[in-house]
Amino acid sequence: MTASVLSRPTRALPAGARLIALAPDAAYAVRVLAAAAGGAALGTLAADGEDPSEHIVRGAASLARQIVAHALGTADAAPAASLATSARELERLIERVRRMIPASAAELMPSIDDPPLPLADEWLREAALERHEHALMLLAHPEYQLVLGTRALHPAEALARTAERVLHGVEGWASHDELLELEVEASYWFSERWAADADLESERGERSVTRRMEWVFADRRTLGLGEPILASLLASADAEGWTPARRRAARALVDSEADAWHVFRSTGHETALARSLTNGREIAVRDPNGEALPGRVVMGRALPFGEEHVFALSTELVAADDPADLRALTADVRAFATSGRLPLAMAVEATIADGLFGARIPRPVPAAEDADAALARIDEGCDLLLRRGVARTLDPQRGGPRPATGTSRDLLALPDDPVTAAWMSALVSESSRERQYSQPVRRPV
Repeated sequence: MTASVLSRPTRALPAGARLIALAPDAAYAVRVLAAAAGGAALGTLAADGEDPSEHIVRGAASLARQIVAHALGTADAAPAASLATSARELERLIERVRRMIPASAAELMPSIDDPPLPLADEWLREAALERHEHALMLLAHPEYQLVLGTRALHPAEALARTAERVLHGVEGWASHDELLELEVEASYWFSERWAADADLESERGERSVTRRMEWVFADRRTLGLGEPILASLLASADAEGWTPARRRAARALVDSEADAWHVFRSTGHETALARSLTNGREIAVRDPNGEALPGRVVMGRALPFGEEHVFALSTELVAADDPADLRALTADVRAFATSGRLPLAMAVEATIADGLFGARIPRPVPAAEDADAALARIDEGCDLLLRRGVARTLDPQRGGPRPATGTSRDLLALPDDPVTAAWMSALVSESSRERQYSQPVRRPV
Protein backbone atom coordinates (compact mmCIF):
# COMPACT_ATOMS: atom_id res chain seq x y z
CA MET A 1 0.00 0.00 0.00
CA THR A 2 1.33 3.47 -0.90
CA ALA A 3 -1.10 5.53 1.19
CA SER A 4 0.88 7.84 3.46
CA VAL A 5 0.15 8.80 7.05
CA LEU A 6 0.04 12.57 7.52
CA SER A 7 1.80 14.21 10.42
CA ARG A 8 -0.23 16.72 12.43
CA PRO A 9 0.83 20.13 13.65
CA THR A 10 1.87 20.32 17.29
CA ARG A 11 -0.89 22.06 19.20
CA ALA A 12 0.77 22.51 22.59
CA LEU A 13 0.56 26.29 22.10
CA PRO A 14 -1.85 26.87 19.21
CA ALA A 15 -1.23 29.50 16.57
CA GLY A 16 -2.74 32.85 17.49
CA ALA A 17 -2.32 32.34 21.24
CA ARG A 18 -2.39 35.37 23.49
CA LEU A 19 0.51 35.73 25.93
CA ILE A 20 -0.37 37.02 29.40
CA ALA A 21 2.39 38.04 31.81
CA LEU A 22 1.37 37.27 35.38
CA ALA A 23 1.68 39.89 38.11
CA PRO A 24 3.77 38.87 41.18
CA ASP A 25 0.72 37.87 43.25
CA ALA A 26 -0.65 35.71 40.42
CA ALA A 27 2.80 34.18 39.80
CA TYR A 28 3.03 33.33 43.52
CA ALA A 29 -0.38 31.62 43.29
CA VAL A 30 0.88 29.49 40.38
CA ARG A 31 3.95 28.40 42.36
CA VAL A 32 1.76 27.38 45.31
CA LEU A 33 -0.49 25.49 42.89
CA ALA A 34 2.53 23.55 41.59
CA ALA A 35 3.67 22.68 45.12
CA ALA A 36 0.16 21.49 46.03
CA ALA A 37 0.51 18.39 43.86
CA GLY A 38 3.42 17.20 46.00
CA GLY A 39 1.47 17.89 49.18
CA ALA A 40 -1.56 15.99 47.94
CA ALA A 41 0.54 13.00 46.90
CA LEU A 42 2.24 12.72 50.30
CA GLY A 43 -0.75 13.56 52.47
CA THR A 44 -1.57 9.88 52.94
CA LEU A 45 1.66 9.51 54.93
CA ALA A 46 0.38 11.72 57.75
CA ALA A 47 1.61 10.21 61.01
CA ASP A 48 -1.68 10.37 62.94
CA GLY A 49 -3.67 8.64 60.21
CA GLU A 50 -5.38 11.81 59.02
CA ASP A 51 -5.26 12.29 55.26
CA PRO A 52 -5.40 16.00 54.35
CA SER A 53 -4.76 15.33 50.67
CA GLU A 54 -8.41 15.80 49.68
CA HIS A 55 -8.43 19.27 51.23
CA ILE A 56 -5.33 20.15 49.22
CA VAL A 57 -6.84 18.79 46.00
CA ARG A 58 -10.03 20.81 46.46
CA GLY A 59 -8.07 23.93 47.36
CA ALA A 60 -5.76 23.49 44.36
CA ALA A 61 -8.67 23.01 41.95
CA SER A 62 -10.34 26.14 43.29
CA LEU A 63 -7.11 28.13 43.03
CA ALA A 64 -6.55 26.94 39.44
CA ARG A 65 -10.04 28.14 38.49
CA GLN A 66 -9.36 31.52 40.08
CA ILE A 67 -6.02 31.93 38.30
CA VAL A 68 -7.52 31.09 34.90
CA ALA A 69 -10.50 33.39 35.40
CA HIS A 70 -8.11 36.19 36.44
CA ALA A 71 -5.89 35.64 33.40
CA LEU A 72 -8.82 35.53 30.97
CA GLY A 73 -10.52 38.52 32.57
CA THR A 74 -13.91 36.85 32.99
CA ALA A 75 -16.81 38.67 34.60
CA ASP A 76 -16.32 36.85 37.92
CA ALA A 77 -12.51 37.17 37.93
CA ALA A 78 -10.87 38.00 41.24
CA PRO A 79 -8.03 40.55 41.53
CA ALA A 80 -4.44 39.34 41.94
CA ALA A 81 -4.50 40.17 45.67
CA SER A 82 -7.38 37.72 46.17
CA LEU A 83 -5.38 35.04 44.37
CA ALA A 84 -2.55 35.61 46.83
CA THR A 85 -4.95 35.22 49.77
CA SER A 86 -6.27 31.90 48.43
CA ALA A 87 -2.72 30.77 47.70
CA ARG A 88 -1.60 31.51 51.26
CA GLU A 89 -4.45 29.39 52.63
CA LEU A 90 -3.39 26.53 50.38
CA GLU A 91 0.24 27.01 51.37
CA ARG A 92 -0.73 26.62 55.04
CA LEU A 93 -2.35 23.28 54.21
CA ILE A 94 0.80 22.17 52.40
CA GLU A 95 3.01 23.18 55.33
CA ARG A 96 0.70 21.31 57.69
CA VAL A 97 1.28 18.16 55.66
CA ARG A 98 5.02 18.81 55.74
CA ARG A 99 4.93 18.79 59.56
CA MET A 100 2.70 15.70 59.79
CA ILE A 101 4.63 13.31 57.56
CA PRO A 102 8.01 11.64 58.26
CA ALA A 103 11.02 13.89 57.76
CA SER A 104 12.36 11.71 54.96
CA ALA A 105 9.10 12.21 53.03
CA ALA A 106 8.90 15.92 53.84
CA GLU A 107 12.24 16.41 52.12
CA LEU A 108 10.64 15.19 48.89
CA MET A 109 7.97 17.88 48.92
CA PRO A 110 8.63 20.68 46.45
CA SER A 111 9.53 24.14 47.68
CA ILE A 112 7.15 27.03 47.06
CA ASP A 113 10.13 29.03 45.77
CA ASP A 114 11.10 26.50 43.11
CA PRO A 115 8.23 24.05 42.49
CA PRO A 116 7.76 21.74 39.46
CA LEU A 117 5.74 24.09 37.26
CA PRO A 118 4.43 21.37 34.89
CA LEU A 119 2.23 20.18 37.79
CA ALA A 120 0.56 23.59 37.91
CA ASP A 121 0.25 23.52 34.13
CA GLU A 122 -1.99 20.44 34.36
CA TRP A 123 -4.36 22.07 36.86
CA LEU A 124 -4.54 25.26 34.78
CA ARG A 125 -5.09 23.47 31.47
CA GLU A 126 -8.03 21.55 32.90
CA ALA A 127 -9.65 24.67 34.36
CA ALA A 128 -9.18 26.62 31.13
CA LEU A 129 -10.52 23.84 28.95
CA GLU A 130 -13.51 22.65 30.96
CA ARG A 131 -14.62 26.01 32.35
CA HIS A 132 -13.84 28.38 29.49
CA GLU A 133 -13.15 26.32 26.32
CA HIS A 134 -9.62 27.71 26.10
CA ALA A 135 -6.29 26.05 25.38
CA LEU A 136 -3.63 27.11 27.87
CA MET A 137 0.07 26.61 28.43
CA LEU A 138 2.29 27.83 31.26
CA LEU A 139 5.58 29.29 30.03
CA ALA A 140 8.78 30.62 31.54
CA HIS A 141 9.83 33.99 30.13
CA PRO A 142 13.21 35.77 30.27
CA GLU A 143 11.64 39.14 31.09
CA TYR A 144 8.64 38.19 33.22
CA GLN A 145 8.31 35.63 36.01
CA LEU A 146 5.61 33.50 34.40
CA VAL A 147 3.52 33.80 31.26
CA LEU A 148 0.30 32.06 30.24
CA GLY A 149 -0.39 31.35 26.59
CA THR A 150 -4.12 31.06 25.90
CA ARG A 151 -6.42 30.74 22.91
CA ALA A 152 -10.18 30.37 22.65
CA LEU A 153 -11.16 27.03 21.13
CA HIS A 154 -13.95 26.14 18.78
CA PRO A 155 -16.54 24.13 20.78
CA ALA A 156 -15.85 21.09 18.57
CA GLU A 157 -12.12 21.20 19.33
CA ALA A 158 -12.84 21.76 23.03
CA LEU A 159 -15.02 18.63 23.00
CA ALA A 160 -12.26 16.54 21.41
CA ARG A 161 -9.64 17.81 23.87
CA THR A 162 -11.88 17.23 26.88
CA ALA A 163 -12.73 13.71 25.69
CA GLU A 164 -9.03 12.87 25.69
CA ARG A 165 -8.65 14.12 29.27
CA VAL A 166 -11.72 12.16 30.45
CA LEU A 167 -10.07 8.84 29.64
CA HIS A 168 -7.24 9.34 32.09
CA GLY A 169 -9.57 9.49 35.08
CA VAL A 170 -11.57 6.37 34.25
CA GLU A 171 -8.83 3.82 34.89
CA GLY A 172 -8.53 4.80 38.56
CA TRP A 173 -12.29 4.44 39.03
CA ALA A 174 -12.29 0.95 37.46
CA SER A 175 -9.44 -0.18 39.71
CA HIS A 176 -11.80 -0.13 42.72
CA ASP A 177 -13.65 -3.15 41.31
CA GLU A 178 -11.69 -6.41 41.06
CA LEU A 179 -13.61 -7.72 38.07
CA LEU A 180 -13.34 -4.47 36.14
CA GLU A 181 -9.65 -4.32 36.94
CA LEU A 182 -9.22 -7.85 35.57
CA GLU A 183 -11.15 -6.95 32.41
CA VAL A 184 -9.08 -3.81 31.89
CA GLU A 185 -5.91 -5.90 32.18
CA ALA A 186 -7.26 -8.42 29.67
CA SER A 187 -8.39 -5.67 27.29
CA TYR A 188 -5.04 -3.89 27.37
CA TRP A 189 -3.28 -7.17 26.61
CA PHE A 190 -5.72 -7.95 23.79
CA SER A 191 -5.43 -4.51 22.19
CA GLU A 192 -1.64 -4.40 22.40
CA ARG A 193 -1.40 -7.52 20.26
CA TRP A 194 -3.10 -5.67 17.38
CA ALA A 195 -1.16 -2.41 17.66
CA ALA A 196 2.21 -1.41 16.24
CA ASP A 197 5.16 -1.59 18.60
CA ALA A 198 5.66 2.20 18.66
CA ASP A 199 7.65 4.43 20.97
CA LEU A 200 5.08 5.42 23.60
CA GLU A 201 6.73 8.84 23.96
CA SER A 202 6.16 9.62 20.28
CA GLU A 203 2.99 11.30 19.05
CA ARG A 204 2.15 8.19 17.02
CA GLY A 205 2.59 5.97 20.07
CA GLU A 206 0.49 8.28 22.24
CA ARG A 207 -2.32 8.28 19.67
CA SER A 208 -2.30 4.48 19.59
CA VAL A 209 -2.49 4.26 23.38
CA THR A 210 -5.39 6.75 23.42
CA ARG A 211 -7.30 4.85 20.73
CA ARG A 212 -6.97 1.66 22.74
CA MET A 213 -8.08 3.43 25.93
CA GLU A 214 -11.14 4.70 24.05
CA TRP A 215 -12.02 1.11 23.18
CA VAL A 216 -11.28 -0.28 26.66
CA PHE A 217 -13.25 2.32 28.61
CA ALA A 218 -15.82 3.88 26.27
CA ASP A 219 -16.61 1.15 23.75
CA ARG A 220 -16.21 -2.38 25.10
CA ARG A 221 -19.14 -3.81 27.05
CA THR A 222 -17.71 -5.45 30.15
CA LEU A 223 -18.78 -8.70 31.78
CA GLY A 224 -18.98 -7.00 35.16
CA LEU A 225 -21.27 -4.15 34.11
CA GLY A 226 -22.89 -5.20 30.85
CA GLU A 227 -21.95 -1.80 29.40
CA PRO A 228 -18.79 0.26 28.85
CA ILE A 229 -16.96 1.31 32.01
CA LEU A 230 -17.29 5.00 31.17
CA ALA A 231 -21.07 4.66 30.78
CA SER A 232 -21.34 3.27 34.31
CA LEU A 233 -19.05 5.93 35.73
CA LEU A 234 -21.08 8.65 34.01
CA ALA A 235 -24.26 7.36 35.69
CA SER A 236 -22.64 7.00 39.11
CA ALA A 237 -22.48 9.38 42.06
CA ASP A 238 -18.75 9.81 41.40
CA ALA A 239 -19.56 11.85 38.29
CA GLU A 240 -22.05 14.18 39.95
CA GLY A 241 -19.41 16.86 40.53
CA TRP A 242 -18.16 16.86 36.96
CA THR A 243 -18.32 20.03 34.92
CA PRO A 244 -20.93 20.14 32.12
CA ALA A 245 -18.06 20.08 29.61
CA ARG A 246 -16.67 16.86 31.06
CA ARG A 247 -20.09 15.23 31.13
CA ARG A 248 -20.67 16.18 27.47
CA ALA A 249 -17.30 14.77 26.48
CA ALA A 250 -17.87 11.53 28.41
CA ARG A 251 -21.28 11.06 26.81
CA ALA A 252 -19.80 11.77 23.38
CA LEU A 253 -17.17 9.08 23.97
CA VAL A 254 -19.79 6.52 24.99
CA ASP A 255 -21.89 7.38 21.92
CA SER A 256 -18.91 7.55 19.54
CA GLU A 257 -18.10 5.28 16.60
CA ALA A 258 -14.72 3.83 15.71
CA ASP A 259 -14.21 3.28 11.99
CA ALA A 260 -12.21 4.33 8.96
CA TRP A 261 -13.85 7.38 7.39
CA HIS A 262 -13.29 8.54 3.82
CA VAL A 263 -13.75 12.30 3.46
CA PHE A 264 -15.36 12.68 0.06
CA ARG A 265 -16.74 16.21 0.02
CA SER A 266 -16.11 19.60 1.57
CA THR A 267 -19.37 21.36 2.44
CA GLY A 268 -18.09 24.62 3.90
CA HIS A 269 -15.22 26.39 5.61
CA GLU A 270 -15.21 23.96 8.56
CA THR A 271 -17.49 21.16 7.44
CA ALA A 272 -17.22 18.04 5.31
CA LEU A 273 -18.94 14.76 4.58
CA ALA A 274 -17.27 11.43 5.34
CA ARG A 275 -18.28 7.86 4.54
CA SER A 276 -17.54 4.72 6.56
CA LEU A 277 -15.33 2.21 4.75
CA THR A 278 -17.07 -0.68 6.53
CA ASN A 279 -20.78 0.04 6.19
CA GLY A 280 -21.09 3.06 3.89
CA ARG A 281 -22.72 5.26 6.53
CA GLU A 282 -22.24 8.98 5.90
CA ILE A 283 -21.65 11.56 8.61
CA ALA A 284 -21.34 15.35 8.62
CA VAL A 285 -18.02 16.43 10.11
CA ARG A 286 -17.17 19.65 11.94
CA ASP A 287 -13.49 20.30 11.28
CA PRO A 288 -12.15 23.54 12.85
CA ASN A 289 -8.51 22.45 12.31
CA GLY A 290 -8.82 21.98 8.55
CA GLU A 291 -7.60 18.37 8.60
CA ALA A 292 -10.61 16.48 7.18
CA LEU A 293 -9.98 17.31 3.53
CA PRO A 294 -11.49 15.46 0.54
CA GLY A 295 -9.36 12.47 -0.43
CA ARG A 296 -8.20 11.75 3.09
CA VAL A 297 -9.12 8.79 5.27
CA VAL A 298 -9.51 9.43 8.99
CA MET A 299 -8.93 6.27 11.01
CA GLY A 300 -10.30 6.28 14.53
CA ARG A 301 -13.21 7.61 16.50
CA ALA A 302 -15.94 10.08 15.50
CA LEU A 303 -17.56 11.89 18.45
CA PRO A 304 -21.15 13.13 18.12
CA PHE A 305 -21.34 16.93 18.12
CA GLY A 306 -24.99 17.92 17.81
CA GLU A 307 -26.11 16.87 14.33
CA GLU A 308 -22.48 16.60 13.26
CA HIS A 309 -19.40 14.69 14.36
CA VAL A 310 -15.91 15.74 15.34
CA PHE A 311 -12.95 13.41 15.03
CA ALA A 312 -11.06 12.46 18.18
CA LEU A 313 -7.52 13.80 18.51
CA SER A 314 -6.27 10.19 18.50
CA THR A 315 -7.24 9.55 14.87
CA GLU A 316 -4.69 8.88 12.11
CA LEU A 317 -4.89 10.97 8.95
CA VAL A 318 -4.12 9.12 5.72
CA ALA A 319 -3.68 10.54 2.23
CA ALA A 320 -5.60 8.15 -0.02
CA ASP A 321 -6.23 10.08 -3.25
CA ASP A 322 -5.47 7.00 -5.34
CA PRO A 323 -8.60 4.80 -5.63
CA ALA A 324 -6.36 1.74 -5.28
CA ASP A 325 -5.20 2.94 -1.84
CA LEU A 326 -8.80 3.48 -0.78
CA ARG A 327 -9.76 -0.01 -1.93
CA ALA A 328 -6.79 -1.51 -0.07
CA LEU A 329 -7.66 0.28 3.18
CA THR A 330 -11.28 -0.78 2.85
CA ALA A 331 -10.32 -4.40 2.25
CA ASP A 332 -7.94 -4.43 5.21
CA VAL A 333 -10.41 -3.02 7.72
CA ARG A 334 -13.19 -5.33 6.57
CA ALA A 335 -10.90 -8.37 6.63
CA PHE A 336 -9.76 -7.74 10.18
CA ALA A 337 -13.34 -7.06 11.32
CA THR A 338 -14.87 -10.13 9.66
CA SER A 339 -12.38 -12.93 9.07
CA GLY A 340 -10.29 -11.76 12.04
CA ARG A 341 -13.43 -11.46 14.18
CA LEU A 342 -12.07 -8.32 15.82
CA PRO A 343 -14.14 -5.53 17.36
CA LEU A 344 -14.27 -2.71 14.82
CA ALA A 345 -12.04 -0.44 16.91
CA MET A 346 -9.39 -3.16 16.99
CA ALA A 347 -9.83 -3.86 13.27
CA VAL A 348 -9.01 -0.21 12.65
CA GLU A 349 -6.01 -0.43 15.00
CA ALA A 350 -4.79 -3.58 13.23
CA THR A 351 -5.13 -1.86 9.84
CA ILE A 352 -3.10 1.10 11.10
CA ALA A 353 -0.41 -1.23 12.46
CA ASP A 354 -0.26 -3.60 9.50
CA GLY A 355 -1.36 -1.58 6.48
CA LEU A 356 0.18 1.78 7.36
CA PHE A 357 3.24 0.96 9.48
CA GLY A 358 4.08 -2.57 8.32
CA ALA A 359 3.86 -4.20 11.77
CA ARG A 360 3.63 -7.98 12.04
CA ILE A 361 0.43 -8.69 13.94
CA PRO A 362 -0.87 -10.12 16.12
CA ARG A 363 2.24 -9.39 18.18
CA PRO A 364 3.39 -11.95 20.77
CA VAL A 365 2.60 -9.98 23.92
CA PRO A 366 3.11 -11.96 27.15
CA ALA A 367 0.09 -12.11 29.45
CA ALA A 368 2.30 -12.58 32.53
CA GLU A 369 5.94 -12.21 33.53
CA ASP A 370 6.62 -15.94 33.81
CA ALA A 371 4.94 -19.31 34.29
CA ASP A 372 4.49 -18.88 38.05
CA ALA A 373 2.92 -15.45 37.63
CA ALA A 374 0.62 -16.82 34.93
CA LEU A 375 -0.50 -19.70 37.16
CA ALA A 376 -1.18 -17.34 40.05
CA ARG A 377 -3.15 -15.00 37.77
CA ILE A 378 -5.23 -17.95 36.52
CA ASP A 379 -6.14 -18.92 40.08
CA GLU A 380 -7.04 -15.35 41.02
CA GLY A 381 -8.96 -14.74 37.82
CA CYS A 382 -10.93 -17.98 37.88
CA ASP A 383 -11.90 -17.55 41.53
CA LEU A 384 -13.04 -14.01 40.80
CA LEU A 385 -15.02 -14.97 37.68
CA LEU A 386 -16.77 -17.77 39.59
CA ARG A 387 -17.45 -15.58 42.62
CA ARG A 388 -18.97 -12.84 40.48
CA GLY A 389 -21.12 -15.27 38.52
CA VAL A 390 -19.67 -14.65 35.06
CA ALA A 391 -18.17 -18.14 34.76
CA ARG A 392 -19.19 -21.59 35.97
CA THR A 393 -17.57 -24.98 36.41
CA LEU A 394 -18.29 -27.71 33.91
CA ASP A 395 -19.23 -31.28 34.62
CA PRO A 396 -16.10 -33.16 33.46
CA GLN A 397 -18.27 -35.97 32.07
CA ARG A 398 -20.16 -33.50 29.87
CA GLY A 399 -17.57 -30.84 29.21
CA GLY A 400 -14.76 -32.99 27.88
CA PRO A 401 -11.62 -34.52 29.35
CA ARG A 402 -10.33 -33.23 32.67
CA PRO A 403 -6.95 -31.44 32.51
CA ALA A 404 -3.84 -33.37 33.42
CA THR A 405 -2.94 -33.68 37.08
CA GLY A 406 -1.18 -30.60 38.40
CA THR A 407 -3.23 -27.86 36.81
CA SER A 408 -4.68 -25.31 39.16
CA ARG A 409 -8.27 -25.31 37.88
CA ASP A 410 -10.97 -27.70 36.87
CA LEU A 411 -12.83 -27.01 33.63
CA LEU A 412 -14.46 -23.60 33.42
CA ALA A 413 -17.15 -22.33 31.10
CA LEU A 414 -16.50 -18.66 30.29
CA PRO A 415 -19.01 -16.29 28.72
CA ASP A 416 -18.74 -15.79 24.97
CA ASP A 417 -16.30 -12.92 25.39
CA PRO A 418 -13.33 -13.18 23.02
CA VAL A 419 -11.18 -10.75 25.00
CA THR A 420 -11.31 -12.46 28.40
CA ALA A 421 -11.23 -15.93 26.85
CA ALA A 422 -8.16 -15.10 24.75
CA TRP A 423 -6.37 -13.61 27.74
CA MET A 424 -7.13 -16.61 29.96
CA SER A 425 -6.00 -18.99 27.21
CA ALA A 426 -2.75 -17.06 26.88
CA LEU A 427 -2.20 -17.33 30.62
CA VAL A 428 -2.79 -21.08 30.49
CA SER A 429 -0.31 -21.44 27.63
CA GLU A 430 2.31 -19.44 29.49
CA SER A 431 1.79 -21.36 32.71
CA SER A 432 2.19 -24.61 30.78
CA ARG A 433 5.30 -23.61 28.87
CA GLU A 434 7.68 -24.58 31.65
CA ARG A 435 5.46 -26.95 33.62
CA GLN A 436 4.23 -28.99 30.65
CA TYR A 437 0.65 -28.93 31.88
CA SER A 438 -2.22 -29.57 29.53
CA GLN A 439 -4.42 -26.63 28.66
CA PRO A 440 -7.97 -26.83 30.11
CA VAL A 441 -10.87 -26.93 27.68
CA ARG A 442 -13.07 -23.86 27.88
CA ARG A 443 -16.37 -23.50 26.16
CA PRO A 444 -18.60 -20.44 25.91
CA VAL A 445 -21.51 -20.33 28.31
